[in-house]
Amino acid sequence: MGIFKPLFLLIIIPIFGFAVSHWILSDLNKEIVKSGGDYTIQEACKPEVLAAAAELKPLCDQIAPIMWMQTASIISAVVAALLLASFVGFANMAGTDRAKIAKIFPSLVRFTLIVLAGLVIVQGAILTYGAYIAESYAFETVHFVIIGAIGLGALVGGCGLISSAFKLSKKQTHPVLGTKLEADKHPKLFSLIKDISQNLGARNPENVVLGLEPNFYVTSADVQLIGKEDTLEGETLYLSLPLSRILRLEEIKGIIGHELGHFRGEDTVYSLKFSPVYAGLSHAVSAMSSDDGDGAAASVATIPALSVLSYIIDVFHTNVSSVSREREFEADKAASEVVDPKYLASSLLKIGLYAGAWNDLEHKVVDRMQGVGKIARNLSQVFSSIVKFDVNEETIPEVIDSIAEDTISHPTDSHPPTAVRIENLGLKVKEIERDLLIMPETSCLELFHNPVEIEEELTTLQQQYYVALGVKLPEEEDKGISATILAAFGAHMVVADGKIEPEEIDEAEAIGHSLSSEFDSIEFREYCHYPDSLPELVKLLEISSEMPAEGKKLVHDYLQKIASADSEVSVEEKEILDTVSEAFDIL
Repeated sequence: MGIFKPLFLLIIIPIFGFAVSHWILSDLNKEIVKSGGDYTIQEACKPEVLAAAAELKPLCDQIAPIMWMQTASIISAVVAALLLASFVGFANMAGTDRAKIAKIFPSLVRFTLIVLAGLVIVQGAILTYGAYIAESYAFETVHFVIIGAIGLGALVGGCGLISSAFKLSKKQTHPVLGTKLEADKHPKLFSLIKDISQNLGARNPENVVLGLEPNFYVTSADVQLIGKEDTLEGETLYLSLPLSRILRLEEIKGIIGHELGHFRGEDTVYSLKFSPVYAGLSHAVSAMSSDDGDGAAASVATIPALSVLSYIIDVFHTNVSSVSREREFEADKAASEVVDPKYLASSLLKIGLYAGAWNDLEHKVVDRMQGVGKIARNLSQVFSSIVKFDVNEETIPEVIDSIAEDTISHPTDSHPPTAVRIENLGLKVKEIERDLLIMPETSCLELFHNPVEIEEELTTLQQQYYVALGVKLPEEEDKGISATILAAFGAHMVVADGKIEPEEIDEAEAIGHSLSSEFDSIEFREYCHYPDSLPELVKLLEISSEMPAEGKKLVHDYLQKIASADSEVSVEEKEILDTVSEAFDIL
């Protein structure tokens, strides 16, 4: 958005106010000329004239507000033009210099919001009184409700801007669904973080939070853990448990090195100064955009301010987008001081490659909760199962090119495309070894104490959060017996030989879905990962005894195909097949 639209919208109300006052005063002057006077109403109402002609005072008292409106219109138009000009001038002065931006923009935005608040209130008064006097003068009638709504809207909008200006100095609060880690319980992790921060000469984060969101980031905002009363103050490092399951130790070192790179040098001051400014601007836009029930009339006086705020955000984006790019490159450079750059590159590609699997899993979990009322036990483990068994080295090249052009999401910054970041490290996407992009044999999950217990707690919290957001569970859980039986039988066969083979997982799910549209992949995978929760085979056979013969034959064929999926039927798998054959009387 260029400067001309907000400038035009900021002066349109003053033009209206000036035009109305000029029209009425001109009419009065014409009447004076017709009656033989040789003066204007403005001249007649000067203090020195009124002192000698007291009979003019009642008339002058009546037109005084009109003259004030004319003066206010001129002043507000001039102030509006100067405000925009000064903002553009200071924005150009700051350019893309991080130190200047951190120093200039917070004060500049606060000043702009306060002046803009004054303009909204003054111009709201101009518009309200101008509409009132124009209607009453021209038509001898007034729409008090509409005019009153305009005035009230301007007052509310102006107060909202003033509130936003003061919120700029208030530290931002960032809501997070996760758990704070204690150093004494996770010594390996905290020792690693400390070593990296000392190596980089960066500030050590005061808090480390572990969550299920597929992301890694640092924030200087206060962190409010959802569902808990305490607020975490100081710098916070957020780590993702599901992604930790698919990353090597070297890869998470690179990620932590990158994030802590934001806590050294100019970046620390920039981060501390900028988050509140962005939050304040967002609050200002929200305050101006909110409809409190007064309708369109109430928003008329706030349209110019909204246009100016949008323009300010555009100017911010132009200035900080190149800074954000530079910040990410510098943070990547910090990571390369900690670990071989190829591991940071592989971690970036992995996050882009697998984050979508988490989003798909979330949708399935919500549908499952709403449909049959089932609650998952460990979403992080199901996620890693999807990555391990559904993605392989052969399928990666098909999606890696598009992934390289994506950006990694972050709560406050826009990141450059992944391919650009990798090239800036002196590497090329196609040169990254493909075996680095699949599930590692040993992940960095070993850095955490009792990770599975934390995953289960966070999974419960995540599903409670869905409910709080409006996901409704059915009054009674739909047991889905047939789907559960299939999932349980399949899991028995997959885990029978103590190994979970990708071919068996694929075959079990594919056949399961072909046999029943209600086949529950999440339940199946959780049975595979939690064999202790599996119903005993004898119990399953007892439950299935009333199935029709064709149903029993389908189950038997299902198990036969799973066992044969890896081209070898183990002794344990054969025992299950024999037991089922005997129970179902299948030769």
